[in-house]
Amino acid sequence: MKVRIDKGALFTPLYRAQGVIDRKASTNVLACVHITAGDGTLTFTATDYDVTMTADVAADVMESGAALVNGRALFEVVRALPDGVDVQLSCDTNHRIRIEAGRSYYHLNGLAPSEFPQVLEDASGKSLHLDKDQLSNMLRRTLFSVSHDESRPALNGVLLEIEPDQSNHALIRMVSTDGHRLSKVERAVEASDYDGAEHSCIVHRRGAAELLRIFEGPDQGVRIEFLGRTVVFTSDHARLQVRQIEERFPEYNRVIPEQGDVHITVSKTAFVNAIRRVSSLATGKHNLLRMDLDDGRMALEMVHADFGDAHEELEIPEYQGSQVEVGFNPRYLLDVCNVMETDSITLELRDQFSPCLLQSEDESGSTFVVMPMRL
Repeated sequence: MKVRIDKGALFTPLYRAQGVIDRKASTNVLACVHITAGDGTLTFTATDYDVTMTADVAADVMESGAALVNGRALFEVVRALPDGVDVQLSCDTNHRIRIEAGRSYYHLNGLAPSEFPQVLEDASGKSLHLDKDQLSNMLRRTLFSVSHDESRPALNGVLLEIEPDQSNHALIRMVSTDGHRLSKVERAVEASDYDGAEHSCIVHRRGAAELLRIFEGPDQGVRIEFLGRTVVFTSDHARLQVRQIEERFPEYNRVIPEQGDVHITVSKTAFVNAIRRVSSLATGKHNLLRMDLDDGRMALEMVHADFGDAHEELEIPEYQGSQVEVGFNPRYLLDVCNVMETDSITLELRDQFSPCLLQSEDESGSTFVVMPMRL
């Protein structure tokens, strides 16, 4: 293999591969990136078995072939090179990679390309095309509330549901929960090539996170394909194959309260700033934020046995319902507010033991639920 390529063009697929490469892998192969050169194209592939990334980039291919090299090491070498320089990659019969740029050259020990696992599946399943920005927007609103508790595998990903809405439109729904908070986002989107079939799968959290990294470039469309145990996301220059979590997602609609007795609307900026100031005393064991809601006001309080206490009060001009005092983890409230792109937030709750519903008129398709803490 022998190719010449601009440093910037080489950097992009290597950067995309970093989130997929398993740096703690028990085998060296999963810490490597597989490179194939042919027909004026370099193809990079990385996998940890749960997530597989493939990216193509144009290059001057002088000799076709393949190489398998540590992905982190190659990325660091390329990143350190001057911008705008041409890079020449070559691989000898001993699988040793040579990187040349100007007067600099580097050698990296590689492995036989045949050792790389055959994890790619043929793109032959049912598919639909979506706008990349819509997909990314929904992922950002749900990924933060995915559980990291490996003992509850059904919660370790984002539930993706697709169903027909109207002609050439699909209703896409994403749901995630960690047992303490829940996010549900649904959008009616124009989806070309949609066959009208219903699809449902749980996308592993690592795959969902990599979607945001890999599709952050200029590509406008993403094709979603359902291939047995995997779901594949493809753009013009990248392909991400993600293992589905073969578990049953909880009945999330049972958690979402229908309507609360207390209904308030508050400025998001004022609400967030007040929580941040009061929760400056929060530590691991002392993270209870007391929220006292009464007609026209919201009082926030946090008490730390060693440090002291903090109090703040907000005016609530739009208040419906009776007085209620409830406790929350402040981080959960802030996480929800951080993904809501709106000026005001509506909170609904029934009592101190019931879930709190957070919504906004500006985001009609987004629903968030935060569970209370015992006072």
